[in-house]
Amino acid sequence: MTNKLQVLLSFMAAVVLFCSQSIQAQHSEIGLWVGTGTYFGDLNPDYSLAKTRPAFGAIYRYTVNDYIMLKAGISATRLVGNDATSNNPYQQARNLNFRSNLIELSGQIDLHFQKYIIGNAKHAFTPYLTTGLALLYFNPRTTFEGETYNLHELGTEGQGNPDYTGRKPYKLLQPAIPLGGGIKYWMRKGWNFYVEITYRQTFTDYLDDVSSTFADNYLIGDGTIAAELADRSDEVGDPIGYTGKQRGFITDKDGYLMTNVGITYTLFNRKCPKAK
Repeated sequence: MTNKLQVLLSFMAAVVLFCSQSIQAQHSEIGLWVGTGTYFGDLNPDYSLAKTRPAFGAIYRYTVNDYIMLKAGISATRLVGNDATSNNPYQQARNLNFRSNLIELSGQIDLHFQKYIIGNAKHAFTPYLTTGLALLYFNPRTTFEGETYNLHELGTEGQGNPDYTGRKPYKLLQPAIPLGGGIKYWMRKGWNFYVEITYRQTFTDYLDDVSSTFADNYLIGDGTIAAELADRSDEVGDPIGYTGKQRGFITDKDGYLMTNVGITYTLFNRKCPKAK
């Protein structure tokens, strides 16, 4: 994970340094957006959009030059997954579900396909690619017999149990890499419109509290709520959660898709001399 982050940071720094040599104008913008958030992971391995939920956020953008824009943002959504709504027979039998409010801070770089100049009608539109770094907070929960439980606290796969030394409690604060693209359009009088779709690749397999294999119920607390929520297959049929049986896909990290439709306002427009 560390190597991937270092490579991405080095790439972003190199692009900004190279392109800033031809700065002609600088702009700052602030704005708001609304959109959607969709979870992809062990409870949605087929990338279904059925559990998409509303999302919203705020953004600050800074123009480096006609082809480069830096931005920082804060966003919020809810991630949801439910085996009961899947067409997959194994998922229906497994019968797990979760929901998690998610808050994200991000820093990204937009790479324009063509010149984008705020205030210039000839260069008022461009498609773009975007990437960067994000820091997200999540906390998977579920409801059982009318009560809501924080799954992270229960160690449903033996996390934190001395008999499962390789399964440490997962952290609720995680990094992610946004990858995506969009279009932006200058609408006159300082207003700008944009649409963006970005996939967030995380470095955790526990957005949904599901990752590897079923733990021994006696070790995680037979008869306790942890054991009940680790294996909920008996609620819909014969139990399938035998010790060591596959519960999730440990090699596949979870992620989520964010779509944004937003408007920004240009705070100022400062002309700069071209670097020599």
